[in-house]
Amino acid sequence: MLFRLTILGSILCLAAANVLADETADRGKLAGKWQPKAGEKNDYGTWTLEEDNGSIRVTEESNGQKIAEYECNTMGRECNIKEAGHAAKVSMWYNGPKLVEMRIRGSEVVKRLFHVTGDGDMLELEVIPIEPGGQSEVIHMSCLREEAGHKPQ
Repeated sequence: MLFRLTILGSILCLAAANVLADETADRGKLAGKWQPKAGEKNDYGTWTLEEDNGSIRVTEESNGQKIAEYECNTMGRECNIKEAGHAAKVSMWYNGPKLVEMRIRGSEVVKRLFHVTGDGDMLELEVIPIEPGGQSEVIHMSCLREEAGHKPQ
């Protein structure tokens, strides 16, 4: 009986390690410069995501103008940022392969989920208004140029 439990425990540990390795690989695919796919709502401009030792550097641009540029850890620590000239706070963490960003600007609270799909060539940006409530939306983005192993579409 002890032998069976030991084997079962080993199998579960290997399975968990494989899932964790897959999630880590998927997280690495977030790095790059992303733009809404043709035909998608373009209110979100381009997003550049760069990962560095447990932190994510985010640059958001619209019509050639930088809207926001900030770096925050991925352990949920709150970071003070400037977004379009306004003070805001963000917290970032991973939920599996998805990068979650919670942004607070004044009384507005928005949750964003970044998730790479397919062969790593598409980013889904899910925008969920928390306060005030509103309609969630998903923006499909493609890699703008070849970065971190991504191929442009």
